[in-house]
Amino acid sequence: MRLSPVLFMTVAAITLFPGCGMAEGESFSLEQGVDVQVGGTTWLRTLITPFDPENPELHYKVYTHLYDSEGLLPITKGPGGKYPHHRGLFIGWRETRIGDRVLDSWSRSGSDTKAFACQQWAAWKELAADAEGARQTALIRWFVEGEPPFMEEERTIWAFCPGEGLRAVDFTSSLKSLGGTILLRGDPQHGGMHVRMAQEVADNESETQYVLPENARVAGEDVVEGAWWVCASMPIRGRRYWVLHMTSPGLPSGIPLYSIRKYGRFGAFFESQVEEAKPLEAAFRIIWTDTPLDMSRCEELYQNFAASAGPEAP
Repeated sequence: MRLSPVLFMTVAAITLFPGCGMAEGESFSLEQGVDVQVGGTTWLRTLITPFDPENPELHYKVYTHLYDSEGLLPITKGPGGKYPHHRGLFIGWRETRIGDRVLDSWSRSGSDTKAFACQQWAAWKELAADAEGARQTALIRWFVEGEPPFMEEERTIWAFCPGEGLRAVDFTSSLKSLGGTILLRGDPQHGGMHVRMAQEVADNESETQYVLPENARVAGEDVVEGAWWVCASMPIRGRRYWVLHMTSPGLPSGIPLYSIRKYGRFGAFFESQVEEAKPLEAAFRIIWTDTPLDMSRCEELYQNFAASAGPEAP
């Protein structure tokens, strides 16, 4: 019997317990969000807690957690831990340029010259679930504290089952300038759409493995050239997971550069620009499973994604 996904509005207070895989300093507090559950099992949670200027480090991004096979706890990282600005499925650029001004929409640290940008959920454009999957589209405003928004994003999270034992999320972002040209700049470690796994992965880096496409090349600083996908594998709370990150062939800037850090942060870096009259459209698919994925299976899953995104796959 096929189970239909359902959506739940949540206010989540997650209680940590010994051995749950969260490191000291990583925290889950009272947060607002939306869960996707299938057959009573939580697959993911999108966090939309409002920005709090009294505690700016805690809630300044909209991001999505992937959950473990049992649906009990996230396998992705929230606030705290190593590099606290890395959280779940997220997007941003270290150098977000508006005229002569440079904003940091990636982190909130390490700069005396750049202002830090926040992402604030504004409204749900769509919340729907049926036998094919569950869709949530959020209107997100990007802003500097105390200033009007400079960019609006419509972010769609589409959760579905692409095959036996697999869970998938399509992460689609449409970015629109609210005034003038915005340049999205950075580097492979500080820009684009990334995934950050639980802090436990950073505490056990030697266990992390990556599967890459046949013709991809690892350059310096853990940067992968010539890849439309990478697959990370790591144990979390006693179970090994495989997480496949794929970029749509329709990405305006072409093939991305992938970053693959052993501590569990990986994703697609690309640079682009955003206009008022011409929003930037970028799409990615994340598949996660506790069933091993090898190179040929990853390539097959990518080709399925690429075929659904356009008539020609690279």
